[in-house]
Amino acid sequence: MKLDRGNPNLMKAKATRVNTNNVMESFPNTLGDAVSKRRHRATVGYVPMPREPHTALPPTISVWAQPVYVPPKGEYVRPGAEDFLRYKSRGL
Repeated sequence: MKLDRGNPNLMKAKATRVNTNNVMESFPNTLGDAVSKRRHRATVGYVPMPREPHTALPPTISVWAQPVYVPPKGEYVRPGAEDFLRYKSRGL
C-alpha cells in the first residue's frame, strides 16, 4: 500500500458518509427547557397514562407495614463458650 498519498481507507470515509455533521442541530432541543415544561404541566394538569393490558400493576403492599423480623431464639450454648466476649481485643 502506498501511503505517500494518504490512507485510502480514511479517504473512502468522506465518500461513504451518510449523515452530515450537523444532523442534531436541525432538531429543536427542548430537553433542558424547564420553563416550558412547567408551563405545559400547568396548562394540561395531571393526565393519567392509559394502562395497557400487559403492563405490570403497581405494588399493593407497603414495605413499612410489614411485620418486623424477630430472629429465632438461639440454641443452647455450653457454659464458658462466650467467655471471649468479656476480654478487650488487643488488636494487631
